[in-house]
Amino acid sequence: MFPTTLAHIADSEESDRAAALKQVTASRPKRFHTPGPTEPPQPSSLSHPPSYPKSFSHTPATKLRGTSSGAYLTASRVETKRTILLSGDVPRMIPEIPVDFYFERVLPPLAPELTNHVDTIINILERKGVVDADRDRWAAFPVDPAEATEHEGVVFQGLTTIFNAVVAVAKEIESTLEQTFCFLVTGPVPVYSDRGAGDSQPDGFNKIFTNSPVKEDGSVALSALEEQQSTGSRSVKNHSVYDIVNLQQFKLQEDTTRTNDDVAKLCYDMTQILALDPCRRFTFGTTIENCTTRLWFLSHATLLKTAPFDFMKDRRRLVRLFLSLAFASPAKMGWDPTITFDHMGNDDRRQYKIEVDGKYYTTLRVLSDFAADSPLGRATRVWKVTNDEGNIHVLKDVWLDHSRMEEHKIREAILEDVQRLKNGQRYAEVLKNYMLTPIAYGKVRVGDLADDTTEVMLGGYNVVEDDMVLLITPTPAANKNTTGSTGMRTPADRDSLQSHPLSDVDECSPNLSSQTPRRKILSAPDKGGKNKLTHHRRYHYRVVFKEYATTIYEERGLDNIFRAIAEVVKALWILHKAGWVHRDISGGNIYWYEERRTGLIGDFEYARASTDRDRHDVRTGTPFFMAAETLAQKYHFKARQLLNIAEMEDTPDFGSTWADNQPVLNATYPTPSLEDVVPFYHNPLHDLESVWWIIIYVLFFNDDVESLSPAPEARQHQMDRLFSGQLESMPRFSFLTDPEGLSEARQYLSSTFGVALDLLENFRACLETAYDKSERTYPQKIDETHFFIHNSLLKAVLQNPAYMERLSTVKLVPVKATALKRKGDTEQYGRSIKRTRIS
Repeated sequence: MFPTTLAHIADSEESDRAAALKQVTASRPKRFHTPGPTEPPQPSSLSHPPSYPKSFSHTPATKLRGTSSGAYLTASRVETKRTILLSGDVPRMIPEIPVDFYFERVLPPLAPELTNHVDTIINILERKGVVDADRDRWAAFPVDPAEATEHEGVVFQGLTTIFNAVVAVAKEIESTLEQTFCFLVTGPVPVYSDRGAGDSQPDGFNKIFTNSPVKEDGSVALSALEEQQSTGSRSVKNHSVYDIVNLQQFKLQEDTTRTNDDVAKLCYDMTQILALDPCRRFTFGTTIENCTTRLWFLSHATLLKTAPFDFMKDRRRLVRLFLSLAFASPAKMGWDPTITFDHMGNDDRRQYKIEVDGKYYTTLRVLSDFAADSPLGRATRVWKVTNDEGNIHVLKDVWLDHSRMEEHKIREAILEDVQRLKNGQRYAEVLKNYMLTPIAYGKVRVGDLADDTTEVMLGGYNVVEDDMVLLITPTPAANKNTTGSTGMRTPADRDSLQSHPLSDVDECSPNLSSQTPRRKILSAPDKGGKNKLTHHRRYHYRVVFKEYATTIYEERGLDNIFRAIAEVVKALWILHKAGWVHRDISGGNIYWYEERRTGLIGDFEYARASTDRDRHDVRTGTPFFMAAETLAQKYHFKARQLLNIAEMEDTPDFGSTWADNQPVLNATYPTPSLEDVVPFYHNPLHDLESVWWIIIYVLFFNDDVESLSPAPEARQHQMDRLFSGQLESMPRFSFLTDPEGLSEARQYLSSTFGVALDLLENFRACLETAYDKSERTYPQKIDETHFFIHNSLLKAVLQNPAYMERLSTVKLVPVKATALKRKGDTEQYGRSIKRTRIS
């Protein structure tokens, strides 16, 4: 174990802490001002520029994820989920590309043997009667679907007839061709995954041959055409999410309502493919209303569609589409060759073998995959894995924005900056002991190329230059008052969490109508960023960490949680000394490592050098744990001072009157010239406040096994207020600045939490004092000399060894579990919560 205060970490020979760290190079720009004598000093400059490229930037956090909201998680109707998905996770406007570009850049290329034979195949199809040349239509469709009397599942079976005929003729021309995918029209039936029968119900899809063994190299050994004969099977388990691609939705008639319904269903179906199957990099889709056909593509960076074409008249395009899909390799259809199904675990969940940097790891269980529920984003998945020697590690798989540095490189850059401090080598070794250790890492490669959502998946095609069209076409009959169920909000809820009708016009662009012309991205409505193209070029990255530790969410010993927090504060002191801020402190990246009885900190993806002020203009982090100022993107404490509210010195002195008067910060006060206002940026106090919110979260979302909450209704009310998951800062700011808030919490939290609440009050008082002092010089500057309160916080957390002994008697149990002990309370309390960060 390391010492309990940061003073012991410093060189014992240094008697003057204020002079312990001096400028290394006077010409370098300052990261923080020289600290006062009461706290560990901060170097005023570094000897080299920040260790990352100029393009190292953020992915703007314009909204929270609807797929992680309480409304989505608790929705019982798939229609509600689709609505939330479209209103919260996909852009209102998407690129519409020419069909020929889709064939050239998006679809799998034609087999070389067929490159010059498309017209030949069409001629043969005419001779065979598959094409009714006299009536200028496919023979399988004697009338247009709009004129048919059967159900759409029966009418569109004609497509399977055409597909099979195209494949047969292609094999006549080149007998060595090996078919890899068949085509099925099943009607709306759910598809199966290891989570059971899902609520995704495509009308049709292409399917890789099931019952086919997987070769050692991860490729699929395909069987004969026997699977193709199962057309129309409605057995759920006959159609697995792991075998299907190019999901399809059909409508007999073509109108705005039906088209919107197809779009909503297809977006949801394609999202389910990427969410449920970790082997999937991207997927395709098709919608047909009457004869009007559109082709779709979804990756973790892009959702796009083609301009429409008539599959009945434009037969060459349909034949070209079927040829591409029938003979494509799994990798070209979106499967990842570096992750393969290995076996079914004891919990009947699929386990995988994953390649990282030439080494192979077998998954044991999922630690986190909720981020993959959203179609556009980093889709972070974390597994507990074992290597060939049987050692246990943790593997993280993520799609990073192209301009972002790999996590292991960020870690290296931080340590490099730490080592440039006086006694930096010692500090670096200490910091390493508080950080997860990467042992394998690298960009995921598909063949000879590093996987990339633009260069590899789209062949370098820049969708940003395409016309933008509304994903959902507005209709005059839209009911703008429709709302969905809310349930307990989670860190990914939007501000309103309204369930927008599928036909609703974006409230940010009220003048749009179904007659609105297609727009270029630069002229697309952009109020609030809701209609901006959310295409961010991404690359696939994996890292394996040596330590398998317990997150704060899962740790049951309250004493261990406080010990872990103390170690994290020490790590943050060193990080902040080196001029960096973490910006994503949360319960999911703070760990208790039992093997060494210490706390660890991970997930440095959002860490930034503090001098990178121009890169701090967006929210980053997990909403449950974000500092109130970070949520608001402005300084709160100076506003309070400008309103002549009593300033706080060493001891907070605000009563409940202030806490309850939330609108006070919206009052008008003199506004200085913009030239004089220092811009808002994430600073060390915001990292430290996130640490405080972690412990608050632990106490609110858990009970002591031996002492349940005496007033769960009051607790629930405060939980809803503080952990709404919305980008709303005032309730949290009020609680943070109210010295009575934690005292009142004793009335509804477990009685044995009193010790923890005492420690948290000391923590809160130190934090509030530092905020007030650092912002007294605002708007001209922020006084950074008051940022380094880490020693005071450590004393506040570990001020009395007897406290740790008393905390060791507290064993936590989630509110969800204790709700089962409360008759009738199961629905109201303790719903399963997913944590998510803004990304």
